[in-house]
Amino acid sequence: MTKIHDFLKGKKTYITAAIGLAGAVMAWAEGQISGTALLASAWAAVQACFIRAGIANEVAKTQL
Repeated sequence: MTKIHDFLKGKKTYITAAIGLAGAVMAWAEGQISGTALLASAWAAVQACFIRAGIANEVAKTQL
């Protein structure tokens, strides 16, 4: 279990964003959501990744 936790360290946000984006694309392909909703979902996934990266960079700066 520790190996899995160590492997996922720093990747959980990106995996979650990718799964959310894939779900939105599938919903759009099936006609359940509009193109605007797809773009909103994609934007939310990208924002989550950028926020995660920004937090990681700031933490790394303070640990120097």
